[in-house]
Amino acid sequence: MTRPFLAALLLASVAGAQPAVTVDASTIVQSYATGPDRSVSEVAVPILVVAEVMEGVSLSARAVYATVEGDGLASLSGLGDTQLGASYRRALGTALLDVSLLASLPTGQTALAVDEFATAAALALDDFAFALPSLGQGTTVAPAVTVAVPSGENMAFGVGAAYATHGGYTLFAADSASYAPADELILSTGVDIGLGGASSMALEGSYVLYGDDAYAGQTFSPGDKIAGTMRLTLDGGAARARLLARYRHVFDGVVPASGRPVAYRRPQQAQLALALGFGPRTAEVAVTGGARYYGTISTPETGLELASFLAEQQVLLDIGGTAAVEVSPGVTLRAGGTYTQGLLEAVGGQTLTGFRFSGGLRVAL
Repeated sequence: MTRPFLAALLLASVAGAQPAVTVDASTIVQSYATGPDRSVSEVAVPILVVAEVMEGVSLSARAVYATVEGDGLASLSGLGDTQLGASYRRALGTALLDVSLLASLPTGQTALAVDEFATAAALALDDFAFALPSLGQGTTVAPAVTVAVPSGENMAFGVGAAYATHGGYTLFAADSASYAPADELILSTGVDIGLGGASSMALEGSYVLYGDDAYAGQTFSPGDKIAGTMRLTLDGGAARARLLARYRHVFDGVVPASGRPVAYRRPQQAQLALALGFGPRTAEVAVTGGARYYGTISTPETGLELASFLAEQQVLLDIGGTAAVEVSPGVTLRAGGTYTQGLLEAVGGQTLTGFRFSGGLRVAL
């Protein structure tokens, strides 16, 4: 379990006071298909509550209910794992320190039947980018520390470190073996640069070192991960542009000869996204577009033919729009939609197509 520790702190280092309590609820509908009889869909309802209980101390809770179904796949529904968080933030001279603790409680579904596991594995495929990619992954505890240091009035540098430890859980209902995910050490660094007014650029890099997974008496490495992200915001008052560029690479891990019962992985992943917003910040309408690239898929022998969903490599185009309207002070309504079209297809297969619709309400008290 990871989160953008550094980006959040860099933003906080140049932001003003935040509301004491924020409640954010939304509904997200997603569906993707690679042919007339091969599709998978999810409806997710996430709810997030963040509260500043005293100066510099914040608590958060996030729960997601989801239903999943697909052609030839068993249906799944229920709560995902519940995430709880606590953070303490204080100034150290000109620097800003953030110490946090995240915990994922095992409220999601594990111990699946074989046909349910096939649904869960399809849900986790990178290309679909589902809002909730897993209904249950056991207990996780992740402490983190981050420091941001301003440099003049328009720049802040930051470094961060987090450690996530995962408890074991049962994959299959009829399986006596427990699956123990690898622990993670997450190292981050970044810079946030003010470009005048509300315009800014943020650069962030992270490296995730994994330990060894364990299952049925065997151990294997999922492979370390490196990622780089750039966010650019150009604000012209009545119009603004937001650009996101991201690249992630997963290094080769070690897989036992008998394979492993986990989802297929894309070792390379790149994303470029652009949003053009118009109108005041309290009533913005934006058009969005972008492309996602997924490298050659890795297909361990799990007995689940999930690779047939996807091309060996995949380029996806996303186009859509969003709207956000502040209907009263502290109350914002949001809506958005995205259509996805694949450019590459599997041999003898069809191009991936899909959509994502969302609507939500944010209340800041």
